[in-house]
Amino acid sequence: MKPSDLFGVVIRTVGFLVILYSLYDFLGGFDNFLENLLSSGQDGDSGSGSTLTYFVFGVPEFIVGVLCFFLADWIAKLAYRDPSA
Repeated sequence: MKPSDLFGVVIRTVGFLVILYSLYDFLGGFDNFLENLLSSGQDGDSGSGSTLTYFVFGVPEFIVGVLCFFLADWIAKLAYRDPSA
């Protein structure tokens, strides 16, 4: 296995882990949203800032993870250019 192939595997693994973490943020934001929705009539503090934070960080994380996962070959080609060219 060439170093460029190994680098591509590492990039795909990182992309997959970032996708999983972004899904964790999405689910946390959705859970927090439902929790705030159910408790909104009980006290004055809704705490919606943390719900928005989960979604604001989750969307870019998901995009970066998908790009790393699906464009790993292209990233590896950029990192390991052809020495004969």
